[in-house]
Amino acid sequence: MQPIPIEWLLEGPAFVSYRTQTDLLGLGDRGAKVRRARAGITSDPGVKNILGKRNRKGYWGKPEDIFKWWPRKDTTFWVLGVLADFGLEREDTGLKGACEYVFSTQLPSGAFGLRPPPKAYDCFTGILAESLAKLGHLGDDRLERAYTWLVSRQRLDGGFWCKDTGQPGRVREHEPSCAYGTLCVLSALLAHTEIRKSKPAGRAGAFLLGCWDSRDKIKYAGHDSQIGTGWEKLKYPFTDYRILSYLDTLSRLQSLRRDPRMLKIIRLLMSKADAKGRFRPESIHNAWSSFDFGQKRLPSRWVTFLAHRIALRVRP
Repeated sequence: MQPIPIEWLLEGPAFVSYRTQTDLLGLGDRGAKVRRARAGITSDPGVKNILGKRNRKGYWGKPEDIFKWWPRKDTTFWVLGVLADFGLEREDTGLKGACEYVFSTQLPSGAFGLRPPPKAYDCFTGILAESLAKLGHLGDDRLERAYTWLVSRQRLDGGFWCKDTGQPGRVREHEPSCAYGTLCVLSALLAHTEIRKSKPAGRAGAFLLGCWDSRDKIKYAGHDSQIGTGWEKLKYPFTDYRILSYLDTLSRLQSLRRDPRMLKIIRLLMSKADAKGRFRPESIHNAWSSFDFGQKRLPSRWVTFLAHRIALRVRP
């Protein structure tokens, strides 16, 4: 197991220090140092820059951007999830307004999706539901409707796919699910305190781990759903189907933590560390270049934190 550069992480941005203390050191939210780090998140230059780009109504981008996969920064669709990962909640610096904006786009079914016209998508709903859950909306009837819709979409193989024709009893029911779509949905399910240990979550995890067994053998539905060239490159935010997002999600399922396949993939991840236990981003979105995970030249404290958190989850 690679050494964890704790002091180096604690010397980083407030959000890295905060998450290191809570997730790697297990200090909870009670200590003065932990509270200080969390209070400093919104003062971090990168975070402050993001928060300052909200429009007058409290969200990011144009009204139609919430229905689009691109761009991958400065729009509410992606920004809320990143801020939630850092440790912010809906009451922080007016994020509640952005959350309400997301809820205003919710479809009658409880799902979220693309337009025009609005069409429910499993991956879109998973991404936004997870963000809202992490930001403190668990128990909100609107979010619970989104989760009810997500669970109802599970397919015969345990995965998820936006195509209605792939639902049980329809003409494409036996085709493989979308691996990345399943990853988005499972990550959302694991953010829900009552669903994370459910059978649907377990089935989705088994499907995704099976994708490792079937790499290069089966073509999965959906964009960027293959374990192939480039899949192993370290990348954040989790806007793609990559090893870091894959392991960050599957390692949250306790039933999979000692699976030999998981351990093999985690060894692949940890082999990327330098002699000091630090990790360098290998694929980036240039739009996030103001953060250390948005450049390739130097080790990233945030990517290093994520990798070691994964490894700690599976450590005996």
